[in-house]
Amino acid sequence: MTTNTASKRILAVHDLSSFGHTSLMAFIPIMYRLGIRVCALPTAILSANTDFPNPLWIDFSGQIEPFSDHWEALELRFGAISTGFLASAEQAELVGKAIDRLKQPGTLVAVDPVMGDQGSLYSCFGPPLVDAMRRLVAKAELITPNFTEAALLAGADPTPRAEPDEVRRWCQAIAASGPEQIVVTSVPTADPNQLEVLHYNAPEDSLSRLPFAVSPGHKPGAGDCFAALLLAGLVNGHSLPTSLKATVRIMSRAILEELPPGADWREGIAMENMIQWDLQAYYRE
Repeated sequence: MTTNTASKRILAVHDLSSFGHTSLMAFIPIMYRLGIRVCALPTAILSANTDFPNPLWIDFSGQIEPFSDHWEALELRFGAISTGFLASAEQAELVGKAIDRLKQPGTLVAVDPVMGDQGSLYSCFGPPLVDAMRRLVAKAELITPNFTEAALLAGADPTPRAEPDEVRRWCQAIAASGPEQIVVTSVPTADPNQLEVLHYNAPEDSLSRLPFAVSPGHKPGAGDCFAALLLAGLVNGHSLPTSLKATVRIMSRAILEELPPGADWREGIAMENMIQWDLQAYYRE
């Protein structure tokens, strides 16, 4: 997998949760720490991430096309386009059209199909978003669903656990629509103290497995950080296996990092600590 690295600039199509280490608030610092410029397209603006009660929410769908118009007028070029949380099925269609407009030869499209977790859709979504997300991932070379999202994309039941061969069949079904590289996170194993990350390479029909750290409690923004680190490795010219191994190692450390005194777990991982680490070193090892 190669990217257009003539300009290390990415388009990040994610929500902006003003308080908390999630979405763009996690994505942007990671990218700059790894030497990559960011052009941000908020899909929604929230007063705080959704782990806090009653966040204010502004849907940014109406600005996607005007922003795209301006970037075309500026002749901006992107090494990669990354999408995350989308506010609705209708917005997913708008984002797909923006990708069609802004993608250039060599632009890597990476989709994190944020829809649900723990075996179900998030409460703010319904079946139309799943259908729209299937159409969006068809435009991507790389997707990073969690275990639940992979099942939903494949039209399977997101059971509490599935054998690797079953997950492979899910990935084969998803890859038939377009994405060649599928990285499935938070995959349960027979050991309750162990999760895995699975990488399905469609051209080779191969499945690799990497163990992942388990830490009690919910870790807001961990998926956003994972997607950012993986994409950063690719934009910086590393292979997908190298980028994935580095991402797993960084995130395994990050989710075990203690929060500063007085910090609320709902803010997410200790981002202020993580971005001071020598992240580049993880990709060289």
